[in-house]
Amino acid sequence: MSDAIGYLRVSTQEQGRSGLGLAAQRADIETFGTREGFTVRQWYQDIQTGAGKDPLLLRTGLANALKEARTRRCPLVVSRLDRLSRNVHFIAGLLEHKVHFMVAALGRDCDSFTLHIYASLAEQERKMISERIRAAAVIAKRRGQKFGLQLRSKAEQRRVSALGRAVLIHEANERAEAYRAPLEWAFRQPGLDGGPISFRAAAEALNNRQIESPTGQRWRGHALQRMARRLGLHHPLGYLTDAVVHARVKALWRQDPKCTPPQIVARFKGDHPLGLERAGVVLRKIRLAAAKRCSIYQRVGWPVDRWTAARIRIANILKQHPESTGRYVLEKLGPGRGARLIWVWQVMSEYHRACYAPTLYMRRKGRRFFPLWRSPKRTRRPHANAMQRRTPQ
Repeated sequence: MSDAIGYLRVSTQEQGRSGLGLAAQRADIETFGTREGFTVRQWYQDIQTGAGKDPLLLRTGLANALKEARTRRCPLVVSRLDRLSRNVHFIAGLLEHKVHFMVAALGRDCDSFTLHIYASLAEQERKMISERIRAAAVIAKRRGQKFGLQLRSKAEQRRVSALGRAVLIHEANERAEAYRAPLEWAFRQPGLDGGPISFRAAAEALNNRQIESPTGQRWRGHALQRMARRLGLHHPLGYLTDAVVHARVKALWRQDPKCTPPQIVARFKGDHPLGLERAGVVLRKIRLAAAKRCSIYQRVGWPVDRWTAARIRIANILKQHPESTGRYVLEKLGPGRGARLIWVWQVMSEYHRACYAPTLYMRRKGRRFFPLWRSPKRTRRPHANAMQRRTPQ
């Protein structure tokens, strides 16, 4: 009697745990071997779906069975053709490479034409089964039935999801680690005007050296940036983004509100220099935003310049303490403001003129006795007393 290799397969874990399908297939193969006069020397099995053009990647039992059959130079026996595969391409590949296999349900002398027909039927049956299962699952979901991971607790779902993300991150890190040396070489290349190279230029350098990306395509700047971040390579951008420039200029403006664009350029620190025109535009936007946040600033009509922050500070002081004098406001501004007393008086006058309109009594008495930076309550009180004295008793 000749030797043979037996192969068994079921599609789901439930079928594998029951063992009825595997036992039935084994009985069919043994009956076929007794009738045809061969003995099964070794058994292999898989619990995996029959779909896919290359099932050898997922079904290790089939790969080992084919390898053992080639080594022993004996046939591979299955109970039905769909147990071997439900894909016509895979069955045709086995026939093309002269792999000797037999199907117990079709007999020993089955030709390749019949095998192609039954392989097409098995593939069509697999599609029909998939459509029926999908339609049944849609109806069951509409009725509120849950499947798979939804049947478990929330904590178990979070744990399984975390494990899945950890596996994906680990695989991505391993793929990226293989490109560490090429990425470090690309980042060491000189950039524009001797500065650091941009991610797009680094990607072009890798493409010129014909180094393929993990997907087998050309390198792109954004893909290179993601991989560098994954590897911990902190390479600066080839240009200054608007967000970075705005944040740094705003920090310098808070330190010195009277700073000018040339001073901003001189104090700006980073991997790339800041242009004078761009510094002026960003600085004006910051001052304009600060002026818009102050309601009194728009009412008075002050210009937006290097003294904007000082005017806002004076307006806040007068809002809390309307009776403040010019020297008091100057002391509140601090020694680093660089403002003069005459300028503070002018700002205070403009503030009071916009917020408190002078009364008729103030205009009649004159500005000498009622300065506009005095409290408006004091100016109105003498006028009321004078009216009471004029009223006849």
